Amino acid sequence: MVRKIVVRLFIAIILILLYLPIVWMIVFSFTDTPSFSNWNGFTLKNYIDLFTGQSSNASRIQEAVVNTLFVGFFTSLLSTILGTLGAIGLHAIHNKRIKAAYSTANQIPMINSEIVTAISLALLFNIIASTFQISGGTWTETAIKLILAHTTFCTPYVLLNVLPRLQKSDNKIYEAALDLGCTPSKAMFKVVIPDIMPGIIVGALLAFTLSIDDFVITKVNVTSFETLSTLLYGLKSGKHPLPADIKALFSIIFFIVFAGIMILYSPKGKAKEAKK
Repeated sequence: MVRKIVVRLFIAIILILLYLPIVWMIVFSFTDTPSFSNWNGFTLKNYIDLFTGQSSNASRIQEAVVNTLFVGFFTSLLSTILGTLGAIGLHAIHNKRIKAAYSTANQIPMINSEIVTAISLALLFNIIASTFQISGGTWTETAIKLILAHTTFCTPYVLLNVLPRLQKSDNKIYEAALDLGCTPSKAMFKVVIPDIMPGIIVGALLAFTLSIDDFVITKVNVTSFETLSTLLYGLKSGKHPLPADIKALFSIIFFIVFAGIMILYSPKGKAKEAKK
């Protein structure tokens, strides 16, 4: 009995430490003071200014949101394709030593310090730019460079999410599809891909989250291209308090993520997952 109480108390403390700062940020997003300690009365001004573009940082926020979503979407798309293909290829290897070597190589970018990855990518991009005489100053060139950098970082996570679904799948279904006249590529898209789709979806969402959340790789490799993480770093400089409209923005992001999780883990969402 005492052990159960201690375990529950420990879990409660961890949850409070995790979610209390988020709740605190949401509460103070409904007041117009930039401080996190002085309540200046309830108001929706921060949210209204954010959507109407009347806030002091409206143009920078809009640009950062567009840049972040653009890079995150194409990063998750490329990472999902490469990670899924990599997982299928790794699963098809029968030699245990070769499979272990590839699996270890996939995990190194995740275990390795992110600053090392950022610097190595910066050096690679400098070599490519000097070799092919690419200035890299336009918005498109900068976005492509950042997408490639984020894809390099996110692909191993996608592979790690897809591979367990492949290991649980029945290879006999794929072989049966071939016996019934399907080509290998058609059997892959008609049988294997639908079977591992939950892992692909989770990998894509994880890649998107890692991309929009990344700061180190983004800051090292680009300068004039602002994302939400670099915007927050620029606004929260020195002892200046966090702008009130930024609190509203990140509160909205939390509400969107929370709503997605509630839908995913609702009884209907669990039923769909059980059918798969």
